[in-house]
Amino acid sequence: MSLEKWAEYSWLRAEATSRDEIRCLLGIVSRDLANAQVETISDDRRFEAAFSAARTAANAALRACGYRTAVQAGHHIKTIESLEFAIQAEPRLIHKLKVRSKKRNATSYDSAGNVSERELDQAAAVAFELRQSVIAWLREKHSGLLGDRSSEMSG
Repeated sequence: MSLEKWAEYSWLRAEATSRDEIRCLLGIVSRDLANAQVETISDDRRFEAAFSAARTAANAALRACGYRTAVQAGHHIKTIESLEFAIQAEPRLIHKLKVRSKKRNATSYDSAGNVSERELDQAAAVAFELRQSVIAWLREKHSGLLGDRSSEMSG
């Protein structure tokens, strides 16, 4: 399988990106990671922010490859799964993100107060790790999309 094959199946559509779009997406990742650290909001919201950071990092990698998910049910999972082809992410990382996606959905739509401190810490750690991996991959494979400010994004 490949991103090209996914486009044939209409799970993705080819669409060029820009340095500005990647910069904005990485800015969202940084914002969400910062929000996940704010102790005055609920662990549920902090968990959602951490997960959003990870999902947006995955989207930045997908966009750098020149694709966007088709707007359909499950497009967030496709974004996560695309990491296999975009940055050659380990299946274990993708599994962790899918588990956290289910937790995020339950937290957002079903009930409050179900995120443990451990789950929050793990979600934030995975998001930080993914951001670092995506930035390193962008530097190696798509450095023109980072521009001069890539070192600011890695901190």
